Amino acid sequence: MNYKRTTPENAREAALQALLRYETDNAYLNLALPPLLKKLSSEDRALAVQLSAGTVQRLNTLDWSLSLHLKKDLNGLPPPIRNILRLGLYQLFYLQRIPGYAVVDQAVRLAKRYGHRGTAGLVNALLRKLAGQFDYLPWPDCEKQPVEYLALKESFPPWIAKRAFDSFGLPEAANWCAANNRKPKLSVRPNRLKTNPAKLAEKLKREGFSLLDNSRPVPGLLYLEAGQNLASSEAFREGLFTIQGGSSALVAPLLEPCPGNTIVDLCSAPGGKTTHLAEMIEDRGMIYAVEVNSKRLELVRKAAKRLGLKSIIPLQGDGRDIYKSNLKTPQAILVDAPCSGIGVIRRLPEIKWRRQEGELAGLQKKQLELLNAAARLLPTGGKLLYSVCTTMREETSEVVEAFSASNCTFALQNILPQLPLELQKNQDQEKGAYLYPHRHELDGFFIALWHKKV
Repeated sequence: MNYKRTTPENAREAALQALLRYETDNAYLNLALPPLLKKLSSEDRALAVQLSAGTVQRLNTLDWSLSLHLKKDLNGLPPPIRNILRLGLYQLFYLQRIPGYAVVDQAVRLAKRYGHRGTAGLVNALLRKLAGQFDYLPWPDCEKQPVEYLALKESFPPWIAKRAFDSFGLPEAANWCAANNRKPKLSVRPNRLKTNPAKLAEKLKREGFSLLDNSRPVPGLLYLEAGQNLASSEAFREGLFTIQGGSSALVAPLLEPCPGNTIVDLCSAPGGKTTHLAEMIEDRGMIYAVEVNSKRLELVRKAAKRLGLKSIIPLQGDGRDIYKSNLKTPQAILVDAPCSGIGVIRRLPEIKWRRQEGELAGLQKKQLELLNAAARLLPTGGKLLYSVCTTMREETSEVVEAFSASNCTFALQNILPQLPLELQKNQDQEKGAYLYPHRHELDGFFIALWHKKV
């Protein structure tokens, strides 16, 4: 059966097909899922998203647990059967609200559709054997093998588990892992040129969206439960808001943009921070949106058009060559650099299985090249802001130290006073800000700001 062309009949089948595309095509779930959900009810759409993302989030734990009771290598099974097992076990281990007998029954039905009687029997036997066994599995000893314990119990690659253990110690590392396994709430940034938070909240409620209590660390954002299709709303089409995470929404205000400013956003796609800057200068001035990828630059153009912003000037090109461009001299440059993305694995669980520790050195090199290029463009008095959605030291403190050491005309600023009080606590250093899911209920982020002295 060509499973990629089969129209899903329910949430579990849609989740299965998304998992197959994740595994065989290297696809991301947020891109693979939408075409599979078109004919499903809103409840089934939400369940399919939860099942597929949760299965990927817990992938190594599921595979290890299954392998304990398999006579053959799990990877030797046909891809549909392997992923039916993963999908079923995720529900048995992590979604206790779904009765075990229903989980097994639905998995067997899928196995018959995507396999044969023998594979359906395997699925039935294995899932029944593992049902209710989570607490009795032979987990590594948390005191003698803390990294191995974190990796398997909290579902992380060993190298990331070790990083968390080395940074926080076992109890807090477990909290960090758990926070990164929880789906975050949705947050939206009102377009202040067209509306305000109160008016937008009322409009979204009238459209049937459920808003949450907004007592969160980032002021001015509205929060909603995950799983709601905000992009389908009239308010979105009218350009009244941008879907943006809280950490990301903290970045642009640190430059204190004013009407008439010229600002360069050196890695602008998909445009969240670019459009935030344009809104903060009241669309009076220039925001150069630089992006090397033409398709991603188109996302910035579409966002600016939807929001009604005229001050954004899209430029395709490599940010490392920006000093060669004939741009109007900017007051500030934002380098929201390409990074490992470890800080957003709760949104994109695929990242933790695809990133390798050896990639960090290459990412650091590119991040420094972007900062050094930006430094050549800035005049005296200019501001240089660096942000990454990761907290890996190679991409954060080591980048700051290396840039500052080779750019003596740039003074590192203490940005903590510009952040909400709640986010100023538990910071590891005075002149940069680390944001963590388990401490701040935000994506993992690092932000640093320099001022050019001469």
